[in-house]
Amino acid sequence: MVLRTDGARLRDHHGRHRVLHGINLVAKGNRRPTGSFVDRGFRGSWTPGDLTDLASRGFTLVRLGVIWAAVEPEPGRYDDAYLGWILEQLDAIHDAGMLALLDSHQDLYSQNYSDGAPTWATLTDHEFADTDLWSDAYLTSPAVHEALDRFWENAPGPDGVGLQDRFAAMWRHVAARFHGHPALAGYDLINEPTPGSQAPQIFGTVLGAFAAVTGQDLEQVFADFDDPEAKFAQLARLEDVAVHRQIGDTVAPLVAAFEADAVAPLMARVSAAIRTVDPGTLILREHDYFANIGIPSGQPPLDDANWAYSPHGYDLTVDTPAIALSSNTRATTIFARHAETAERLGVPVIVGEWGALTLGRGVADHGVALQDLFDSFGWSWTYWVWEDGFADSEAAAALTRPRPVAFAGDGQQWRVVDGTLHATWRGADTGEPSLFFAPDGVAHAHRDGAPVPVTRDGAWISVAAGEGDFELTAR
Repeated sequence: MVLRTDGARLRDHHGRHRVLHGINLVAKGNRRPTGSFVDRGFRGSWTPGDLTDLASRGFTLVRLGVIWAAVEPEPGRYDDAYLGWILEQLDAIHDAGMLALLDSHQDLYSQNYSDGAPTWATLTDHEFADTDLWSDAYLTSPAVHEALDRFWENAPGPDGVGLQDRFAAMWRHVAARFHGHPALAGYDLINEPTPGSQAPQIFGTVLGAFAAVTGQDLEQVFADFDDPEAKFAQLARLEDVAVHRQIGDTVAPLVAAFEADAVAPLMARVSAAIRTVDPGTLILREHDYFANIGIPSGQPPLDDANWAYSPHGYDLTVDTPAIALSSNTRATTIFARHAETAERLGVPVIVGEWGALTLGRGVADHGVALQDLFDSFGWSWTYWVWEDGFADSEAAAALTRPRPVAFAGDGQQWRVVDGTLHATWRGADTGEPSLFFAPDGVAHAHRDGAPVPVTRDGAWISVAAGEGDFELTAR
């Protein structure tokens, strides 16, 4: 077992408190229903050199996309060539000194519309039409709605087997193939589970609450959210944290019902399938799609001994040319709601997606603010997303900063101020040292107020394990 949970902390096999930082790597594919996995766009463009670059930034974790349509192109037939490529990625991630989460990625449910389920598992008679902002199809597309409804109903596929049963069997096959790999840290069961035909109702309730809380005409609010400039003017009202939270509280019962009635049974089915072949590797559970914007998650705990919560969150500037205008206030409200969920569940957090800062300029402040927030919560995370050119981007520079990796004992607090990491921990005799990433070279540590040696190996700093109260400053 690479990682195990201990209350709200993650521990490695030495018993050290681990804090993981990293990035998403995913090849979503194209809409070709047949051909090799390469023809269908499922081979990523990153190289071992890119992985080395990521590790040199202090990243220790990759959230690696695994697409159902690529794994199982026909019911019950698994593509060994694609899984062999996934194995190559795990080997390369391990060689670079990082760990990996396998993420069953989906957007708009199906490879027919974006990425995720195979064509044979997409049950609808409706035609699909792309929307200007891809994610709007969650709200407007009858094809997406019906396909998702059939999935949540566990409707029988073309072979008579329920879609969720096939999905769980796919996960069992993946876990059987990769269980025990030294890079494998966990399974992220499904990306951003989303309701089908209920989605427009939920979003309508969001806008209704928005109009009521801000004292506006509902029809005008609906019209403004269809106009990009007017939409961003409306979003400014969410700079009032009380308004943002009140809207979330109004809509929360709807998403809580979906998570309890539809998502939780799926999570139980899939985790049970995985546990038949892998009894201990960490399982990650996400919240529903609407929680990304600050609607509190109502998910119940997962009945498993080793699982973590993996929230996502974005300001509504995401995937638009206005990404540099992302609001730190609005994003903080979103992740504060996730912190409430994490406290209720009592499990560790690995933020699965955040940022989406792209290769543009003017994004560093938002990236730094969110890293500061996650540090204050004591959370691990994987940034969304690597793309060609990432290494030279402003986002990459903002993500390269000092951070804790492993505390020999219990990490207490850590923060980065003016480029300097300040960290405190309650030490324990774990055998292996506390480990930190600090690229600029200066580090000092104390134990119970007295200086202790610091060992440096390039950008990596270690402090010998032991009991007592420790503190470190490092650049």
